[in-house]
Amino acid sequence: MRLQKPNTSNSAKPLSRKSPWLMSVSEKSRSGLSQAEVSISTIIVGVLMVTSFSTIAASRRSQVAESNRIRGLAIAESMIAEITQLPMRDQPCDCGFGPGTSELGTDRSDFDDVDDYRNLVDSPPKSRAGITLNGYTSFTRTVSVDRVSSTNWNSVVGTYAGVYRITVVVRVGSSEVCRLVTYRTSGSSGASSLAGFSSTN
Repeated sequence: MRLQKPNTSNSAKPLSRKSPWLMSVSEKSRSGLSQAEVSISTIIVGVLMVTSFSTIAASRRSQVAESNRIRGLAIAESMIAEITQLPMRDQPCDCGFGPGTSELGTDRSDFDDVDDYRNLVDSPPKSRAGITLNGYTSFTRTVSVDRVSSTNWNSVVGTYAGVYRITVVVRVGSSEVCRLVTYRTSGSSGASSLAGFSSTN
């Protein structure tokens, strides 16, 4: 009796590619971990970008603030120089405290003594001749002139005591960027002198 060889033509062939459901647990874990790493990396990059943009914005604000402070100081100093070159008050008599009626024009060309600058609001800042300063449209410059005691310059008095305190404040919008304070004194001869100078910014 002859034995026939088994027919192997229809026998199952090995799979050429592993089916998804045949992936081992370890392979699935490696695939999931890879996706998690990508997600975490994306979040980290996003946080770093936000931090970088915030740092750049803060640096820009700081640069603008410093620029405004320097520019404000320049026009405050120019106002101090303009005021302190004038006599302290009207000569030969003290004809009031502040600008006279004839001195209330569109510019400061008629200001002839220190107290004429009392309560001046210069917005936008202008030259003595009334010409608007280029690049300062958002700035405001104010001046206050106070009579102070000859023995205590921090004490404001109601009558002339030989000492004026002059304060110039510069703002951009509502933010103060510079404040300068100086004092003028008058000797027995009536001559004026610059007695002190300070900056609070």
